[in-house]
Amino acid sequence: MSSQRYHIEKLVHGGLGLSHTKDGQVVLLEGAIPHEIVQAKIHSSTKNLLQGVITEVVTPSDHRCKAPCPHYRKCGGCDFQHMDYSCQLLEKQNIIKDLLLRSTHPDIRQATNLLEPPIASPQQYNYRQRIRLQVNDQQIVGFHKRGSHNCIAIHNCMLAEQAINDCLEKLLHQKRFNKLLLQTDNLELLWNPDSSRIVILIHFKRKPRPNDKKHAQHLLQSLPEIEDMAFAGEGFAVSSRSELSFILPPIASHTERTLCLTWETGGFCQLNMEQNRRLIKVVLDFCHITKEESILDLFCGMGNFSVPLAERAKSILGIEGQGSAIRSARKNSEKANQNNSEFIKQPIHQACRELSRTNKIFDCIVLDPPRQGVPGLARELSRLCRKRMIYVSCDPATLCRDLAELLNQGFIIKKLQPIDMFPQTHHIETIVLLEKANSFSTAG
Repeated sequence: MSSQRYHIEKLVHGGLGLSHTKDGQVVLLEGAIPHEIVQAKIHSSTKNLLQGVITEVVTPSDHRCKAPCPHYRKCGGCDFQHMDYSCQLLEKQNIIKDLLLRSTHPDIRQATNLLEPPIASPQQYNYRQRIRLQVNDQQIVGFHKRGSHNCIAIHNCMLAEQAINDCLEKLLHQKRFNKLLLQTDNLELLWNPDSSRIVILIHFKRKPRPNDKKHAQHLLQSLPEIEDMAFAGEGFAVSSRSELSFILPPIASHTERTLCLTWETGGFCQLNMEQNRRLIKVVLDFCHITKEESILDLFCGMGNFSVPLAERAKSILGIEGQGSAIRSARKNSEKANQNNSEFIKQPIHQACRELSRTNKIFDCIVLDPPRQGVPGLARELSRLCRKRMIYVSCDPATLCRDLAELLNQGFIIKKLQPIDMFPQTHHIETIVLLEKANSFSTAG
């Protein structure tokens, strides 16, 4: 199909520019900014939807800028580098607002009045504490190309902590590292904030043999910036003995001492450390917990919210499906000398059904699910919650779906606070405070 002109009306979920043809077909374009006029070539089409790429920006936005990364629009990671940061924040807020307005639930549409501007990240680049690189059959190390499983070589990711990039550059010139790549699907480079060194997790196609371990040991000895090298793969566990750590300074009105949270190599922690501190503060503000109140923390991970919340709560029950995360949560709670917390490894839906059957109830629920959200869980959550719930979402589309179910079960939306964990990408976290309609809570 030949190149045509389109007027960009707005950005929609996924960061794509929305336009329409003269006959009303929807057009979605990558790399657009609202109100621009662009020339674009369509690469796929259905009866009601066209998708394409911009070939020329005829009338550019004042917010358009030159992307600093040489891999931009090739690598499948960043998709917002073509707009300045103030525009990124505004468009992320607009995308959430658009999804709220498209909801069939009137109270969700009304909640747009509660939507706050996103909390900006102090670092727009070099903020990622970890990156995962793909390795193809030709031992090319990099990220997948946009819209494909082909690998584009990456020696420096502008979103990664600089120490990660410095380490990667040296690794790629090591013969022993290249030998390890022969059996590697992908690898993770993790910056340890405690030591400022790098932990490398190699996802192997088979169990590592003595020679593989010798190669890893040699790299450890020859590159002092590497703290540990570990193997992981199907049929064998992560071999690392290292733990990574995150320091949480005192938070006014919530915690009175510095807390240290650790997690195992291969475990999960928010990758933007500075923003994670802001995220925790917002969650604690929304919880508005007292020493007489109990908390249920679902998808609790390594205790990111549980441990600081336990400083004031009467009791905490944290539930998580990943064993390494539960081990870390227990250890972090013990290290903080907390005796009011319990952590259980169990699938979340199953755990909530069991708690509901035994008539357990909590003053406050904290919910931090993965991208798919918590479909079908609203009834149990309503039964388990006495006063308020804080929903931390990494996908505004599944958030809107879940909010509709929660409102139908007696919750009311009180606050909506986005926080930008992932500058240069369309991804956005949203923290929602909900209260039970029959609650007399004074939260917030």
